[in-house]
Amino acid sequence: MIKVAIPVFLDRISPRLDCARKLLILEIEKTRLVDKSELDISHWPPDKKINHLRQMGIGQLICGGIRAEDKIGLNRFGIQVASPIFGELDTVIGDFLKGTLKIPFCPRRRRQRGKRRCLI
Repeated sequence: MIKVAIPVFLDRISPRLDCARKLLILEIEKTRLVDKSELDISHWPPDKKINHLRQMGIGQLICGGIRAEDKIGLNRFGIQVASPIFGELDTVIGDFLKGTLKIPFCPRRRRQRGKRRCLI
């Protein structure tokens, strides 16, 4: 079983983890959603969110935006990060359960005339 955390804004993925006020916690066994709960994290200081996620046993974080140092800290604790993911919660959860969640990835970027472009 894996615990997945998703920062929430209304019925969508929150654009930034460090500004999120709610967290959706999913417990997933293979491809089946076992439990789903919402947690108020408005009282968590931004610099303590990583420790709280680790203490909760979170194995995967799906979020819109995340600071590089937070992503490094989460990875250090064995928490996988899927970012940047945007969209409605039900769609993202469905895609994650089916294994079709598209995670944008760009290992190297280059600026070209004010735009960032992936070098893949």
